[in-house]
Amino acid sequence: MAIANHVIRRRAFYAWRRLWRGNAIQVPLSTTDPNQARRLAAVATSVASVGWSLLDAGKISLHDVKQEILRAVQQERLAFDYEAAGGHPEHSRPGVRAFYFFFDLAADGPDDEPEPNKKTNKAGSGTPDTAETTETPPRPADSSASPLEGAMEVPEWTEAPETGERIGVLAASPAKTVPVVPKKPEAPKTGGRVGVLAASSPIPATAPAKPRNTRQTAPHRATEGTPERSHLIRDVVERLGRMDKRTGRATDQSIEQCAGIASLFVELTGIEDVRAVRQTHVADFVDFMDRMPPIYRKSAAEREKPIIQIIEEAKAAGVKTGLSSSTINRNLIQLGKILSYAKDQGMRVHPDVQPTRLRRFKNKSDKEDRDPFTPEDVKKMFAAPVWSGCKSTKRRRVPGTVILKDWLYWIPLIAAYTGARREEICGLETANIEEIEGIPVFRIHPNDRRRIKNAQSSRIVPVHSHLIELGFMDYVENQRTLNRVNLFHDLNRKSFKSKIGDSLQYLWEKIQTDSIGEQEKKSFHSFRHYAIQGLRAENPVEKHIRAELFGHLAGNIEDDRYGGRVPVAQLRTAVEVLPRVF
Repeated sequence: MAIANHVIRRRAFYAWRRLWRGNAIQVPLSTTDPNQARRLAAVATSVASVGWSLLDAGKISLHDVKQEILRAVQQERLAFDYEAAGGHPEHSRPGVRAFYFFFDLAADGPDDEPEPNKKTNKAGSGTPDTAETTETPPRPADSSASPLEGAMEVPEWTEAPETGERIGVLAASPAKTVPVVPKKPEAPKTGGRVGVLAASSPIPATAPAKPRNTRQTAPHRATEGTPERSHLIRDVVERLGRMDKRTGRATDQSIEQCAGIASLFVELTGIEDVRAVRQTHVADFVDFMDRMPPIYRKSAAEREKPIIQIIEEAKAAGVKTGLSSSTINRNLIQLGKILSYAKDQGMRVHPDVQPTRLRRFKNKSDKEDRDPFTPEDVKKMFAAPVWSGCKSTKRRRVPGTVILKDWLYWIPLIAAYTGARREEICGLETANIEEIEGIPVFRIHPNDRRRIKNAQSSRIVPVHSHLIELGFMDYVENQRTLNRVNLFHDLNRKSFKSKIGDSLQYLWEKIQTDSIGEQEKKSFHSFRHYAIQGLRAENPVEKHIRAELFGHLAGNIEDDRYGGRVPVAQLRTAVEVLPRVF
């Protein structure tokens, strides 16, 4: 049985849910306490009642109503904190048991306590319009004071609007009120919206507010040219992404990944405001990640499922669950970055929230994460039909007489003879193949298609002689003749979020399995390990030359900072040490 109207339960947490003309609005209450849930639900229902009226009038959208309900719930949760800290319940909201709701202002204002309203009625200025006043309360000696001054004690979390651009309607207790017949307030000509009234008590004896002079700017309003700063996590992430993109500190994929992590945190914890995040919520986030399947929401059937349902189905099916330590650590680092940015923007982030405290430490070395291909593996894989002869362009894994020298033919060969990363190879442009001192080379550096891992990854790698014999330079010249910018013009991303190399992955996994069987710790990246092992074990090559070829730091200041570039001739000699694959 439900504890209150419109209250549902999602695992341990309560949520508020209500329909408007067949459209559902669901707001997380972020509590497991039924008493708190009832109180929060009452606030949500009050705001929703006013929101339905505004929806019927066509003044706002359903999204606006949901945001106002969410803000009201968050304000009420702040009242819980006030009371838990020793504040009297009767003073936890302004006007004894009253509360404010202002469209688009409550969550977007600053965290600082707004200065009290010091509006005075100057001589000769117009007085507020009222239809009829039956009684006027006694006024203090200072006739300039507002009738509401001193009637309410505004706590520091209250953000009352101070400009005429948008009007908020006050909901107060019966104290200090008289019967009035107010005129219907009109929205200001600047296009603002009328605020929400949420109370069952009479309206205070004041006239409906009129649009004020827009030059009278309240102290808490943002200065001209500065956008209002929302405290919602998704809005913080959006601003962070715009800054990172403008400064070049992150790619579109990294920005999208950060937004996805933030969305996952909000969905799992129900916390949408950065100011409401606590360390316990971060701990819950980690606990959920420990129970999630490593691969989720890849299929169309799962994309619309709540993540909790996906976790429960994975548990019931007995499949492997728990994200890897690297993924959990990455998510925690990104969450910390979001909170740090919010704090830098002047928002009140709880000082005890430190996501990186919950990072996982590996119990094995990085060398154990991936196995290199052995020379025998490489021989078997390059004996596959792609290189020895296939049935047709559509049947590349079936033996035949057709050899098609396209991206599938060249990319694995380049990986075996350079040790370059998958994305470095797949994102090559025709301009990246050059000649230096008469030696053909790959120039690996960032371009419009992809970035590289770090600064030292920008390097020059000579083209192996076997690639030249197989016709690689002829292939490059043909691409240039056809005015193709991308070396592998028909290898493209599957979607905006994916990498170029993801389009290669499916076919490569099939070829690898056909050749050497299923081996969990071996993948395309094992070519890099194979090349590195080939230069350091069987045929020793000096460490600083290996570092130059593979885009690593040598590990000492003499070579990393003061050592010059290795001559191309020496690099070619090192590359030629790698054995021919067929």
